[in-house]
Amino acid sequence: MKFPEKYTENSIRTFTDKVFDLKIVDPESICIEDIAHGLSMTARFGGQLDGFLSVAQHCCMVASYVDDEHKLAALLHDASEAYLGDMPSPFKKLMPDFKSHENRLMQVIAEKYGFDFPLHKSVKAADYKMLGVEWMECVVKKNTAFYWTPKQAKERFLELFVKFERSKLLKAV
Repeated sequence: MKFPEKYTENSIRTFTDKVFDLKIVDPESICIEDIAHGLSMTARFGGQLDGFLSVAQHCCMVASYVDDEHKLAALLHDASEAYLGDMPSPFKKLMPDFKSHENRLMQVIAEKYGFDFPLHKSVKAADYKMLGVEWMECVVKKNTAFYWTPKQAKERFLELFVKFERSKLLKAV
């Protein structure tokens, strides 16, 4: 098997055929299409639900709980998981090295897309609120109507990204 020239032992090939190296974290290797695709294919709750709840769906919903100025950050608050996968929080706490890599990647993503990291407290609060909603809908009620398909999640994620980016540009004018 032949790998791209830039491929290293710390690399993955992304959906758009970029080479992403976790040790380098080149902003040019990060793109919104890869983030949307990766998050739409990544399961929440370690995949331990009756249906498929994607991180992309979660991010779209978190964005609905914050003020306009924090919507882009809320949408992208789990963007690193497109490259690293989603690890349930109890396990993540046991792996400080993982958390430091995740934070470094989130810092680069935040700089590339123009939002603050660490995240604003309203984004963190919305993320926590959405966890409660997801728990009730997916675990307690087993509400299968709650789930989006990966395709729906990816499309909605990209629609919101364009909308929030456009809004950010209009405010800058």
